[in-house]
Amino acid sequence: MESLQAPKKKMSVGKKILIGIVALLLIGLIGSQFDKDKKENNNTNAGTGSTTTEAGSSPATTIGIGQTLKTNYFEVTVSKADLTNKINTGNEYSDITAEQGNQFLILTATFKNIDNESRMLTDGAVFISYNGKEYEFDKSETVMAEGFGLFLEQINPLTSKTTRLVYKLPAEIKGPAYYKPGRASDDEKIYLGDLK
Repeated sequence: MESLQAPKKKMSVGKKILIGIVALLLIGLIGSQFDKDKKENNNTNAGTGSTTTEAGSSPATTIGIGQTLKTNYFEVTVSKADLTNKINTGNEYSDITAEQGNQFLILTATFKNIDNESRMLTDGAVFISYNGKEYEFDKSETVMAEGFGLFLEQINPLTSKTTRLVYKLPAEIKGPAYYKPGRASDDEKIYLGDLK
């Protein structure tokens, strides 16, 4: 006598796709964690180039304007940091006019790709210690003129790009300011000086 078996249910295509997506996400998370761990180990073993900060405090080793900060993928040099109340680009349609209660910080920065493949540039953030708190300004202004912004550009290995990054700040903010390039670790910052 033959035993009766229930027919096997086939997995639907939707379930297969969902399982595939979840598997890819898990692989991506594991890979990014491995990259983060590798980066932290490199920073721990870096020695003199390593800096540490706590909220509201300055890095132990300060890299300033005109000096080069080496991150995982880029060498970043801020050659100039200016505060102004408006942005003049030379094209009246791209200019940013003065806004009451605001000012603009313009950073002139050079990014050199030190990796062995092309890498995407991102703006980064400005940190300012003011009245006992650290404020993060991670949104740069879009200036539609040549020589401003990064617009998610990629640069090839060993090539450089110089651009101006613009950050809108409240007019009353004063204190030590630092620039952290995009994709840099928390302790990789460039001291811009005291905003006055």
